[in-house]
Amino acid sequence: MNNNLSIVLAFVAGAAITWWIEGLRWDADVSKLKATHTTELKKISDQAVIDLTNQKKRTEATQTALAALDAKHTKELADEQAKNDRLRADVAAGTRRVRIAAANLATCELVGNSTTGAGGVGDAAQVELSGAGGRAVLDLRASVIKDDQVIQYLQGYAAEAQKRCKIN
Repeated sequence: MNNNLSIVLAFVAGAAITWWIEGLRWDADVSKLKATHTTELKKISDQAVIDLTNQKKRTEATQTALAALDAKHTKELADEQAKNDRLRADVAAGTRRVRIAAANLATCELVGNSTTGAGGVGDAAQVELSGAGGRAVLDLRASVIKDDQVIQYLQGYAAEAQKRCKIN
């Protein structure tokens, strides 16, 4: 019986030593994986900070460029509105008059007298508008200028955003 007990004790001792050695190997593997995982997380975190900083710089540059574009178009619109207001004031004061050259829209030729022939700008018939008609034309001009400036602004904004944000 002693012999069997010695074999069982040797087996149990061998299993315990094997268990302990495997535990040490397991702990070493887990520790190594933790270190590797921590290193990878640090790399990812550092790259995220770099990417965020670069994106912030691009965003600030884009905002600056768009603000400059906004200022440019706002100034151009204000200049055109001031010019139109001066024209409107001149028409109201009677120092200027609004004249429109009559055109035959079917043939795209300016209409002179009722005779046909080769026409030029110099011999075109002109219609002079009343003060109210002149103001109406200038109001239309102001509206067209404003719409044109808005379209130019929006096209510039979209182009700048596409260029800065790399939108395809």
